[in-house]
Amino acid sequence: MLKRVADFWGRHQKLVLFPIIGLGAVVLVVMVRLRSGPQQRQPSERVLVVRVLAAPKLAVVPRTVGYGYVQPGQVWDAVAEVGGKVVLVHRNLKKGNIIGAGDVIIGIDPSEPGFARERTEADVQDILAQIQRLDQSESNAQRQLRIEKGKLLLSKKEFERNKKLHVKKVISKSELDQAEQNYLTQSNAVQNFQSVLNTVPAERQQLLARLAAARSQLADARLDEAKTVIRAPFDCRVSDEHVEVGQAVKVGDVLATLDSIGVAEAFAQMPLYSFKNVLPRGFRPPFVDGVPDMQKIRDLLGLTAVIRLRLPDGIVEWDGRVARINDSVDPDTRTIGVYVAVDDPYLKVEGGVRPPLLKNMYAEVELRGQPRKPEVVVPRSAVHSGVVYVADKDDRLDFRAVESHSPQAGFVAVSAGIDEGERVVLSDVVPAIKGMKLEPVVDEEALGRLKAEALGVGAVK
Repeated sequence: MLKRVADFWGRHQKLVLFPIIGLGAVVLVVMVRLRSGPQQRQPSERVLVVRVLAAPKLAVVPRTVGYGYVQPGQVWDAVAEVGGKVVLVHRNLKKGNIIGAGDVIIGIDPSEPGFARERTEADVQDILAQIQRLDQSESNAQRQLRIEKGKLLLSKKEFERNKKLHVKKVISKSELDQAEQNYLTQSNAVQNFQSVLNTVPAERQQLLARLAAARSQLADARLDEAKTVIRAPFDCRVSDEHVEVGQAVKVGDVLATLDSIGVAEAFAQMPLYSFKNVLPRGFRPPFVDGVPDMQKIRDLLGLTAVIRLRLPDGIVEWDGRVARINDSVDPDTRTIGVYVAVDDPYLKVEGGVRPPLLKNMYAEVELRGQPRKPEVVVPRSAVHSGVVYVADKDDRLDFRAVESHSPQAGFVAVSAGIDEGERVVLSDVVPAIKGMKLEPVVDEEALGRLKAEALGVGAVK
């Protein structure tokens, strides 16, 4: 069959080819005649779908976050103030144990300080006895002086009478000389007793000075004896210990280190740009006699603090107070240190919920200022070099130059340029052409996050 077709095609090729070409030409002409011309369409405006939110007016709670390590509020070193052999060590004086305030933690042999105290007590008693003898001697000398003065008066009268008798030739010259000699002798006796009394004040002053020195030495000896007993100054946890019974210690040896459990402090580094936001705008510190009044400053600032520990199974928080602010800015990080204290952290422990604030915990510290006067707030991502994109009443893109301040992680406060309720564009508009048509879609979730952060409920990061 195929052979027949091939033979026929070979013999009648021209008769078959020309009709096919003619049929194709006819079809082409028909298609050209039946083709319609290009249709023109009316131009349509491009509409861009964007997310928007109505700018709220809120009483912003300024906040800032820093990070740092927890340390005990007080750290006390038990230092040996006297030398000797250790004769007592508290059974709980081991690292990690808790010891109550006033408990005796270390006892040093009191024998040597006791002997010194006894010697100085004996010196004091000896000086007191000398003062007593001096007082008695003074009393005796005063009494004898009165007697000798009486004798002197009698001898003087006798001498005067003998002078008159000698003038009358009643007595001899030798008798008059004897009377005069008696008078002079008695006068010398009076002068001797007077001299003795004159030296008494100086001797008493000397003895009193020695007594004061001896009593001072006695006080030192008693103090040294008291220093042989070392007590815990507050409720504490043992951080370190270097002492055993029988150990010989010398003055200045550090025997143990105790950490207070009454107060825990977190020293957090706060960025300067955000720390200044928690201060009231226009705040000026009060001065008393040219010195800032720190208590009034703390009261006026009204700062509150939260120490936050992020654990794998959740977040644990402690309410704290701003104890003090560091005196300088860290030259490397350009941050300022803030000490936030938590009182009685061990009393706030909840098993399985809240652990104690332990030393060297790495924690997040949040500072909060007082709520400010209500202002319009917008997301920081919506501010483009001082300009905010808004959807106007005709759903067209408009540009607003704004004056913003107090930037925080997710928002800024706007003092001029946008009114409350205006629709702020959240989406990236590229290219941004003023007047372009928009299809706004309200993002309620973004509005909720903005309000929560501004009012101090949401995260501040």
